[in-house]
Amino acid sequence: MKSPALAPTEYDQTYQTELNTIISELDDNMMKLNVANFLIDQTGAIVLQSPDGTFYKLSVANGGAISGTAVTTDQTSNPYVT
Repeated sequence: MKSPALAPTEYDQTYQTELNTIISELDDNMMKLNVANFLIDQTGAIVLQSPDGTFYKLSVANGGAISGTAVTTDQTSNPYVT
């Protein structure tokens, strides 16, 4: 990941443009709850959305067995994963 240089003491358009590019790239790579597919950091599980809008949490056990569990959603249809 690229880190921005220290901020200049006065406004610098080149610095600001570079900073905006870095922030945009980071945002593009972030997983968000209001999108169809995302990772759960604590467990390493993946949540995927099926074509009908249902969310499923996929997990892998230590032995390699893969399981899928339906995920409930909140009132705005965002998945609620614990």
